[in-house]
Amino acid sequence: MLVITRKEGEEVVIGDPAAPLGIVRIATIKGDRVRVAFEFPRKIEVHRREIADQIATSGEDTNSVLGKIRPAAE
Repeated sequence: MLVITRKEGEEVVIGDPAAPLGIVRIATIKGDRVRVAFEFPRKIEVHRREIADQIATSGEDTNSVLGKIRPAAE
């Protein structure tokens, strides 16, 4: 595992720097919360760990798992 220290607004380039596969940016830091922005082509799936685990264990496609997430208002 690679661990990199970044400040707010700084980025990490994934892949070839001349033609990056994607970019990860530290959007904001407020207290113990960090907002991370991912800039990848739409064809590359990016999931939170808990969603990725659901997809892996269910053997279903992404859309069926996403359909199970309910809005916070319910």
